[in-house]
Amino acid sequence: MIITREQIDSLLSKVRRPSRYIDGEVNSVHKDWDGAKVKWCLAFPDVYEVGMSHIGLGIIYDILNACDDTLADRVFTPWTDMESAMRAENVPLWGLESKRSLSEFDIIGITLPYELTYTNILTMLNLAGIPFYAKDRDASHPLIIGGGVGAFNPEPVADLFDAIILGDGEEVVLEISKIVKDLANKPNILCALSKIRGIYVPSIHDGSAKVYKAIVSDIDAAEYPKAPVVPFMKVIHDRVGIEIQRGCARGCRFCQAGYIYRPVRQRSISRLEELSNCQLQSTGNEDLSFLSLSAGDYEPLPELMKNVAAAHEESWINMNLPSLRVESLTPDILSVMQRTLKGGFTLAPEAATDRLRRVINKGNTEEELLFTIDKIFGIGWRQLKLYFMIGLPTETVDDVKAIAELSHKAYDIGRRYRRDITITVSVSTFIPKPHTPFQWAGQISIAETKQKQDILKGLLRRRGIELKWHHADISFLEGVFSRGDRSLLKVIVNAWNAGARLDAWDEEFKYDVWMTAFKDAGIDPSEYLKPKSLEEKLPWGHLFADIDPEFLKKEYELALQGEITHDCVNGKCSKCGVCDFEDVKNVICPCEQGRSDFPREIASPPSEVRNDVLLNFTFTKEDNAKWLSHLELMQVLRRAFRRAGIPTKYSQGFHPHMKLSLERALKVGEASQSEKGKIELSGNLSPQILIEGLNKHLPDGIKIISMA
Repeated sequence: MIITREQIDSLLSKVRRPSRYIDGEVNSVHKDWDGAKVKWCLAFPDVYEVGMSHIGLGIIYDILNACDDTLADRVFTPWTDMESAMRAENVPLWGLESKRSLSEFDIIGITLPYELTYTNILTMLNLAGIPFYAKDRDASHPLIIGGGVGAFNPEPVADLFDAIILGDGEEVVLEISKIVKDLANKPNILCALSKIRGIYVPSIHDGSAKVYKAIVSDIDAAEYPKAPVVPFMKVIHDRVGIEIQRGCARGCRFCQAGYIYRPVRQRSISRLEELSNCQLQSTGNEDLSFLSLSAGDYEPLPELMKNVAAAHEESWINMNLPSLRVESLTPDILSVMQRTLKGGFTLAPEAATDRLRRVINKGNTEEELLFTIDKIFGIGWRQLKLYFMIGLPTETVDDVKAIAELSHKAYDIGRRYRRDITITVSVSTFIPKPHTPFQWAGQISIAETKQKQDILKGLLRRRGIELKWHHADISFLEGVFSRGDRSLLKVIVNAWNAGARLDAWDEEFKYDVWMTAFKDAGIDPSEYLKPKSLEEKLPWGHLFADIDPEFLKKEYELALQGEITHDCVNGKCSKCGVCDFEDVKNVICPCEQGRSDFPREIASPPSEVRNDVLLNFTFTKEDNAKWLSHLELMQVLRRAFRRAGIPTKYSQGFHPHMKLSLERALKVGEASQSEKGKIELSGNLSPQILIEGLNKHLPDGIKIISMA
């Protein structure tokens, strides 16, 4: 079934954010439906702006569409207004590019990003007319395959899936495509899939044998998008994201990703420069993030940032590092980051006392933390965000109070430099995660969480310090599902039937609905939060992240003793069990030696240039583009100018803006064949050349008609 433009327009006229549901974004891939032998729809169980911020989704989309005989489409969970409209008009959930109902695809690949998306999976399957349980689906239904970080304990939703990818998916998805293409019989397909490393088939694997994760040993050679899809709307991470390394050997005992993605595998600096330059050019984005669990551990990072900045010195870019450890913030890195003063600087001490940081193996001291904060404010940042957890193993009331004390010290340091500084203290509840040393620890109750939050509310009343906290009941539910088993699926289905939707969103979370669902299923959710015995059989014990269970037990014991385990990249092997020291091992990129010109200052926005020109232009806004808001349209045009390589003027200051303006703001859904705007350029270029260059980079529905 093909969903028509008329049907889609009718639905879009009834929702608040129509740009979540329109296709035709720059760099999206449209392939011939009938020419594809294997058809995937990559489903992200949250709204568009969250899913399009997920790097893994973009990687798999790019890899699958690079195959001539394979088609990969995308779909996201509709917001409640769109869900209601679709049900009222009897329109099934469709793939963005193909406009085909999900039920027509061969494979639906569902990301498992976090536990509170489980009801979203049910929403998507139901809107597609696909039975929830794998046992109820026959050969006429698509294969439902899961993957992502949540795959390391998928047991609460395992019965929904035909197969689940454990670990790195770049190579596994190609093997899945080949099997589906070669075999027609579903039982034979599942049998073949169960024999591939990294694939868990819940109906076949009974827990008696371990399922080992898939590992891409050389990520430098692995495929990575050079031209990612450019969203129309502003997404959560509205930037170019380049993964500089995968895995982390720091060993923070609460961090699931740090264990399941071991060993450390870094990309070469030449490959990262290539990817950065390609993505910036192909997207027109101004913002670039270098992604890693601990970006400061990439030793050539300042050199990488300097080289990328130099390559784009004619068109301003803003670089940021979303994950930095305190002790990794060297003067070189801070110098290179000076250009990002537009926003806040983020640090994650996690715990506020040296003792508790030793327990969680964070390792850094308060002295190091305060020294770094002094450098941050001294360079010129005005805003600082500090992330902490409450409820960590061995935590005392004094540890909680120390969060406030440390925050006040940070504020006092900032005030020595300027009076308008602000500090945001963000506090979340510790959740024991599978495959970590703390998987046996307990989680504090809702009452304990609120009690500790109240302590901080009383201590952090100072003007200039803002306290934010994660809702206790949402953390409670996340903790239950984090270490859950298959008996929880009936709770999830009951809650969904009672109206549970989009549970990770505060405004949609329905605590009472969930408590009723647990009661009706005869399950006490608090049982899942209790400490576990080291000898207890764990629901995820058959899924192997290649970490030796004895190593995790030893780490848990060391945590309770307050002892540190050093990073194996910079010290001796910690014997975690991941590396075979041949194919699977830590891969570290060395710094380039002997550079006398390093570090170099990041390029600023282009300064005043002779022959500046102010041009008026006329353009259309039709078809899908009519559903863009004024701000979304402005972003589309800005990025088109950058992709076309047109030298535009920028305002001055910490956050420069392209000197582009539109005459009026059309209503969302209103089309026009003659809209007007102005753009200021650095140099006098032929209007015809400008028009031709721009139109090559604009999505359907937007076209420059004239420029003078």
